[in-house]
Amino acid sequence: MRESLVHGFAFALAALAAACSPTRTINEGVADRGPAVAVAPLSEAERMTIAIGRFTNESSYGAGLFTDQSGDRLGKQASDMLANHLVETRRFTVVERPDIGRLKAEAKLAGLSDEAFKKNLTGVDALILGSVAELGRETTGKSWFVGRSKEQRARARVVLRLVDPRTGEIFYTQEGSGEATIEASSTLGFGGSAGWDSTLDGKAIDAALVNMMNNVVRTLDARRPTKGAAR
Repeated sequence: MRESLVHGFAFALAALAAACSPTRTINEGVADRGPAVAVAPLSEAERMTIAIGRFTNESSYGAGLFTDQSGDRLGKQASDMLANHLVETRRFTVVERPDIGRLKAEAKLAGLSDEAFKKNLTGVDALILGSVAELGRETTGKSWFVGRSKEQRARARVVLRLVDPRTGEIFYTQEGSGEATIEASSTLGFGGSAGWDSTLDGKAIDAALVNMMNNVVRTLDARRPTKGAAR
């Protein structure tokens, strides 16, 4: 009898812990992904060559928090996400520009002169500049008799500019916004109280980029050089 009571109590505790563990829901909040575009891959000979240039954090939040000895980490994160989305379309050749200094150093180690390095660089058909214009965080919550819940939300606004590298002309600009949320709840003190989930910042920025990708791809495709035309 005593043993059955112990097993029953242990089972009840396990069930209660399972029921009271934090629930986490992520919503990237991309309400409008823009008009549908053709995403069929192109052969390498048909692809435009795109470079992502300066991409910075211009938001009032995190100006120091997201900067380290190697530069603007938040801007680099946004640049890497954008490059990843462009490469995934398999319609563009994306070349490196933000870390060109490191590439030059590696080329020097390989025995290339500065002149040879410059000669080997690939010219681009379009240059993308951008900034994280806004980045905000908020935490809201509510409590009831036996528990509480907390929602963390990050919102981002990203600005992109598409530039003709031959003339410096900005031929397209767009702003995109996105948000990411995580909700956690606890009951009877179970579930704990986690701090701010730093991954939300990146998810909100990525959502803002995704919200613009269709229009960016359409605009770049419209400027695609005809076969055999000089760049």
